[in-house]
Formats: sequence, C-alpha cells, structure tokens
Amino acid sequence: MSIRVAVASTDGKVVNQHFGHADRFHIFEIDGEEFRFIETRFVQPFCAGGGHEGKDSTDLLKAMDGCRAVLVNRIGGGAVTMLEENGIDAIEVRGFIEDALREIGRRKLYSDRT
Repeated sequence: MSIRVAVASTDGKVVNQHFGHADRFHIFEIDGEEFRFIETRFVQPFCAGGGHEGKDSTDLLKAMDGCRAVLVNRIGGGAVTMLEENGIDAIEVRGFIEDALREIGRRKLYSDRT
C-alpha cells in the first residue's frame, strides 16, 4: 500500500529546510522502495520572523493533506505535536530525498499503520 510524504526542500533534491521556515513542500508517493513525485505545494513559512505562537496552522495543514509523514531538516517540539495531533509524523533527515524515501519504503515504516 502506498503512502504520501511531504518533503521540506528548496531544490527538490535534498532535505534542507527547517519545517517552520519552508515555503514549499514536495509531495511524493512511496510504494515499497519505489517512489514518484506528485506535486509541489507552496505555503507561507510558519515561523517567519521568529515564533509561531497564536499562528493559524490551517493553510500549513492543508499543504500536508493526504500525507502520512513530513521529512524536514529540523523541526521544533510544538510543530511535532501539531503534526502528530493531525496524524502526520515528522521525521528529521539530512541528505538526499531519494535516499530517505527509499529507506522509508525499505523499512516499511507505515505498512501496518496506513
């Protein structure tokens, strides 16, 4: 069974964005060790200019619609909690997107939870 994953990346090749600073998320579908690019979804950075206390997360969560996880370079605890409350896992990754996606597929991280 396939899952969708959002990736915080400026170039679509490397996971290189902090969750709150990302202005786009590249959406991929993973099926086993195979994956394919679906689309890029643009957002307003969630913590531009510092904190995000009291900020509305509706648009950000819309960008994650249909995704089971988000791959980021860094993410704060409050954002992790917000995502988890919405059924999305935050995974901190450093390196190439394709390596991270293959690893998720190889480990079948979501085979029993989709």
